[in-house]
This record gives sequence, C-alpha cells and structure tokens, in this order.
Amino acid sequence: MRSKIVMLSLLFFAIQNLYSQTMRIDYVMVYKEDSLNAEPISKKMVLLIHDGKSKFFSEKQYQVDSIRDSGFRGFVVGDTNFFHVIKEKQNLISKYYFQLNDVYKLTEPITLNWKIGKETATLYGYSCQKATLNYKGRKWEAWFTQEIPVQEGPYIFKGLPGLIVHMKDSTGSYEFSFSALKKNFYKREFENTNPKPLEVSAANLKKIFLDYYNDPFREIKSRDVKVKFKDEKGNDIEPDFREMTKKMQSTLKKYNNPIELSDAIKYP
Repeated sequence: MRSKIVMLSLLFFAIQNLYSQTMRIDYVMVYKEDSLNAEPISKKMVLLIHDGKSKFFSEKQYQVDSIRDSGFRGFVVGDTNFFHVIKEKQNLISKYYFQLNDVYKLTEPITLNWKIGKETATLYGYSCQKATLNYKGRKWEAWFTQEIPVQEGPYIFKGLPGLIVHMKDSTGSYEFSFSALKKNFYKREFENTNPKPLEVSAANLKKIFLDYYNDPFREIKSRDVKVKFKDEKGNDIEPDFREMTKKMQSTLKKYNNPIELSDAIKYP
C-alpha cells in the first residue's frame, strides 16, 4: 500500500513538472470599462508559463512582441488597454501600466485567500471544482481543474491546486474563459516589455494618474514643435485645450471600472 502511494505521488509530481515547464494558455476576457454600460468588450488574452513564472497580457500585444523579437524595426501598434502582469516566485506580482509613451512597473506581494467548495462541474472538457475569493473590492467565482496541474490562472490569480479555466466577478464586470492550451512558445517573448519600464510605488503611480487627469495635454502643450490640429474637413484649427481637457476628464471618470475595484482612482 505504501509503495502504491509513493508511486502515485511520483506520478503526480512528474505530470506537474511536465506541465509547469513551458506552456501557453489562451483565455477570452469579457469586461466592462463602464460599470453602467450594458455593452461589454471582448479581448483575447494569453497566459505564458515558464520556469516557475507566468505572464498575462493580450494576444495582440503577444503578436507585436513576437514581431519585434523577430528583428523587425518598423512601427507596430501594441495593445495597452489592459496592463501586463508577471507573476514571479515567492508570490510577487509585477504589473505594467501604460501612460502615453511611458511604462510603469509596480511590484508588490500578493495574498489570495481562496475558499475551495465541494461543487463540481465539467467545463471545456475538464472535470472542475469551484472556489471563491474576495479580492480588492470584488467577489470572484472560479473553476479550476486538477487535470492540468499548474497553480495558475488569468490576471494575477493563482494558488489553486489546478489551472483556473473560468472566473467571473459577482457584478458581471469581468469574466475569463479558457479557450486553448499549447505547450510551447518563443522564450524571449516572456520578458519582452517595451519601452523599458520605470519602477514606481503604489503612491507614485496614483499621483501619475491624477497628474494626467488634471492636465492630460501637458506633454503636447510643452513641446517646442507646435502640434497641428485639423477639423473634420482637414482645415487647420487652433486647439481649445480647456474644452479638450474637460472631455478627457469626463471620459476618465466614466471608464473607471478597474479589475481591482478598491484601487480605482478617485478623480476630483
């Protein structure tokens, strides 16, 4: 009996090791930038797992990084509408925020207090079990499968005894759905983040976003070279920065439904 238990344990760790080396998980993320808007946005996302670390970002940005890694030096447009997340060892999370031409990196420890339930279901062809989590202002329901024995999931979420294949918050603002599993990807794509990020604290990051809200066109107004603005007919016009600022501030207030709800910027 003892030898049988040892063999099963060795088999489990062998399978876990096989899965945890290098793999790509594809998800579909459906979310609402405006919590009052009934029309959600759908975005394809990618989770890369390599050497005990993982990276979560959009498929479009994954493709752009792949093009850059191939040696292409032309202009390509990335996807910065949803920031990148790298889950590192020892429960450290690095999040990359994009603001104009700058990238900011915030690294902090994370603790996820999962509650694993007894409810089970078959999702995407896998036997799954339910878990719940309260995290930064949102109540989450997750389904994980031990048939893919990696303690990973979308966004920052990890730590369950199997891959998270489905996850949604109680307000219907964010939902992640598993779509594919692949065993390989080009390793350089894992560390690629352009341009080089500036490391900041949570307090500094909040100040950066508030400064942008207060004067969103400061960079344009401070340039030595005058920027030309045109109307719908292509005629040159003098920009009304005061009116443009009001519109931008209204937009920032409206689309302020971040996945970490308690960290939402409280705009004046």
